[in-house]
Amino acid sequence: MSLFSDAWNQHERDMDLALGILPHITSQFFVPRMVDKPQDPIVHAIDRENATTLEKCHTRDFDSRDIARARDIPALPSLSPEVLWANSVTSGDHRSDQVVSWDVLRQSFPDRSYNTPFLTEQSSDVSASAQYHTQPFPFGLRVNVVCVNELELLDSLRMTVLGTSSFLHTWDPVSETFLSSGGAENMLNKLIISGKDETMSSSLLKRFLDIGTLMRRLEVFLSVLRTRRKEESETVHAFSHALSVVLVYLRNQLSRGPLSNFCIPVSSKTLSGTWLYYEGFEEIVVSLASLCQRGLGLSPSRYPRFTMKPVALLSRIYKYLDTHFRKLSSRTLIAVFAYLLTMTSKNYLQALCRSVAYADSNNQLAATSQQPQRTAIGPLDLEDFDQASPEDDGVLFAEDDELPSFIPRDLVDALPAAQKSLKLLAAAKPGHPILNPPVQRPFITWVWSTRDIEYLWRTGSFDEAGDVAPTISSHSSPDLSSADANLHGCDYQPDLVGFRVFDLEPGSNGDDTFNEHSMHAALESFILSFPPVLPSITPSLSLLTSLVFSPLISHAASLSNALLSIFLDQNSFLYVHDHLVLLRSHMLLTSPLFKSRLTAALFSDTDDREVVAGGGKLFALSRQRSRSAAGVAQHGTSRWAVGLAPFLTERGTWPPGGADLSFFLRTVIVDSQDTCSFGPDDSKEHELGSRRIAQEAEVRLGFAIRDLSSDTGRERWLNPLYIEALDFLYLDYKVPHPLDVIITPGTTSKYQRIFSFLLRVIRVESAIRAAFRMTHQNVLFPTFNQSRKLLTHFRFVAHSFVNALSTYISDVAIGGNFDAFLARVTACRLGTSSEFTDVFSLADAHSAVLNDILSACLMRSAQQAAGDLLRGILELILELCVMIGDLNDGQLQEYQASLTLDALFAAFRNKMSTMIKVLEVLLEKDLKSSQRQELLLALQAQSDVCHAPGGVEALRHLTLRLDINEWWKNLNS
Repeated sequence: MSLFSDAWNQHERDMDLALGILPHITSQFFVPRMVDKPQDPIVHAIDRENATTLEKCHTRDFDSRDIARARDIPALPSLSPEVLWANSVTSGDHRSDQVVSWDVLRQSFPDRSYNTPFLTEQSSDVSASAQYHTQPFPFGLRVNVVCVNELELLDSLRMTVLGTSSFLHTWDPVSETFLSSGGAENMLNKLIISGKDETMSSSLLKRFLDIGTLMRRLEVFLSVLRTRRKEESETVHAFSHALSVVLVYLRNQLSRGPLSNFCIPVSSKTLSGTWLYYEGFEEIVVSLASLCQRGLGLSPSRYPRFTMKPVALLSRIYKYLDTHFRKLSSRTLIAVFAYLLTMTSKNYLQALCRSVAYADSNNQLAATSQQPQRTAIGPLDLEDFDQASPEDDGVLFAEDDELPSFIPRDLVDALPAAQKSLKLLAAAKPGHPILNPPVQRPFITWVWSTRDIEYLWRTGSFDEAGDVAPTISSHSSPDLSSADANLHGCDYQPDLVGFRVFDLEPGSNGDDTFNEHSMHAALESFILSFPPVLPSITPSLSLLTSLVFSPLISHAASLSNALLSIFLDQNSFLYVHDHLVLLRSHMLLTSPLFKSRLTAALFSDTDDREVVAGGGKLFALSRQRSRSAAGVAQHGTSRWAVGLAPFLTERGTWPPGGADLSFFLRTVIVDSQDTCSFGPDDSKEHELGSRRIAQEAEVRLGFAIRDLSSDTGRERWLNPLYIEALDFLYLDYKVPHPLDVIITPGTTSKYQRIFSFLLRVIRVESAIRAAFRMTHQNVLFPTFNQSRKLLTHFRFVAHSFVNALSTYISDVAIGGNFDAFLARVTACRLGTSSEFTDVFSLADAHSAVLNDILSACLMRSAQQAAGDLLRGILELILELCVMIGDLNDGQLQEYQASLTLDALFAAFRNKMSTMIKVLEVLLEKDLKSSQRQELLLALQAQSDVCHAPGGVEALRHLTLRLDINEWWKNLNS
């Protein structure tokens, strides 16, 4: 029936055409009658698929020649318009309208059926129409809706994604965002993509707008940063330059994407494919904006102030890089941040290397080491960069200066010591090989490629060919620089050799790395060569950082070791062992010759006040006293300062002065020098060095007067009868530079405190011996038998106390601690011990030894109670001696002396009992003392090096020496 109907209709059209009658309007479709037979869904599905395939062949565009060939007619130029129209009418296309024109040669809407129930799989226009009719845009009258198709949108996004305004989006400098354009003023613009609703449109546009907005914000950030030249440091300037290179690289990569094609073949996958292509760039730009504190969540009024401090900036970049390593971000993103860290930290790391003479120029090393020392300001602070000068490269870091977070802890601890060692080493031995290395070393820099990391791991040095960014450097190619300079007839200084490029001919390029695109090409090459993961040698960024800074850590340790080796060289004048022996001999009075001469010059244990000792021999002073009655009366009424040399008080004033005292003390120092007091040694060089130390000791050692308070005029040091009478006198030692790093002013003051305490003990010791002679020669209590027995007993226990204390101080407190310290120094020199890693650890050990001596002598502030008791006992003994002297001179009556003797002995016994109890409490507080003793015994069994008794532990020896039968408890008073 269908075939018959088609044939009849064709016949009617032919007849109408022949008669000139217009064809009838027929239906464009019909519903076939269902046949009365079983349905076969599989066969019907195959038929529909075949029909769909045939219809697809009619959907493509045909030009005039295709139409002619399809209808078996000649080409278009050979046909007249009448024949063309006739063929068009008789073409048999019954489903199209009968209106044919030159601009419409095909169907506007392909008449094909879609084998899908989903509306979104239809054509974009059909889908957009259906969505608009089912769900109109819910916008008010104040909203301007701009509908664009995908081709127009992609053409606009080509500019927007680069941060440039387009006909759809305009940059707003106030809010620093892109706004939709094309609408009326004071109206909100809504951009709708054809075939997409508002949600889909905004979701698709968000990525492109975010990239463009952040790119523009970063450019604005750089422009503002570059205008703050006065606040910029070298590190901040390097960061701005590196960031600008990264932005240029991103802009180039964005322009190479799908949006760069001006003839975009729009399809159903074009927009989604373009959207996915820019996903990685969005991640990079968002991270960079977050680093610069210009994220999308911030408005320009809420931008935080960007840090201009190099340390904070470098720590921030490293933190972001470490975060992306931990998050396993894309390789490009990690490479970008690695590039920023490498370029930004380059100047900082170079300054850090120069601060410890780790550089690639011998001239810079020598210049750095000879610069005058400056105090505790860091060379990489903002203020120093603003007022930087070429000679500031060698400024030391202060110990409390903040360093970037990526600096290893070992380097942080070693850096202050290395910088100080550099200055001291330059002063001690300017020609040391470590200051002038034979092989040039490259600066510390970051390495990222597997080849560079393995090279650094194997050799411990950097490969100069692995530089990430080519720059013009005066030390990169000295041969080429000198050749260029000679070529132009000009000899450049080393610091100005980089300016040779300005003498080249126009258009020439003397260095392959110098061109306007070198930095951008270097970044692109750096990103392409960046490894997807770090090698197994350094699988994490922290391990890579430790490897990068390992050469600098080794160099810092070598500086400290080099300086320490000079101080441990026994052939050197700076041999610390001999200087310590000299200090021990004089300021700690361990030299018998110096102690005897000093005792003879300042003290006297005889009751003959007309004869004194001085200069190592006895001689009589011509006192030239006035024999007038007034003089005799004055001499008879003055009290005798027992224990002091008579000539110190002959002027009747205290403290003594005049040329005699200066002469005697100077003679004591000069005559007591002995070159053999430094210990036996077969080395002739060591003998010469020790002799030089002894000769200069005459100049470096000297007595001086301490400036003490005398406001009231009744201070105890102003009275020769008191134990503090000689506190005004101290022994000073001018330490040669740079040995003053070990023998510091602080340690020298500790020596002087011990020296003053020793003078007190010697004064009491001389006084008790003088008292013994007076009581042995004369009977002081002829009528008071009980007082005479008590005096004998008191004199004996007092003499025992002073003798025990003096022996304890010389043998245990000083000898045990200081001798053990000298043995440790010798073991370090011989290489049998590695206790001292640098001179500063040796200086700390030296100070600790003096602290132990002070503790053993009860002179620390924490031992004030016990120290006051000890000094009080010595004062009581001296008062006993002065009383005996007054009784012997007749200035004190027998009954008066008896009462004074009883009071002094009772106070002495009470103080002795209290001091023993206090010492026991101090020893009990040291809960780990027994464990320490066991450890010391174990160490002594393993090593021949003697160990010090320590500070508080040494008090056990004093307790044992003083606590004999507890006589103060058993005596019946």
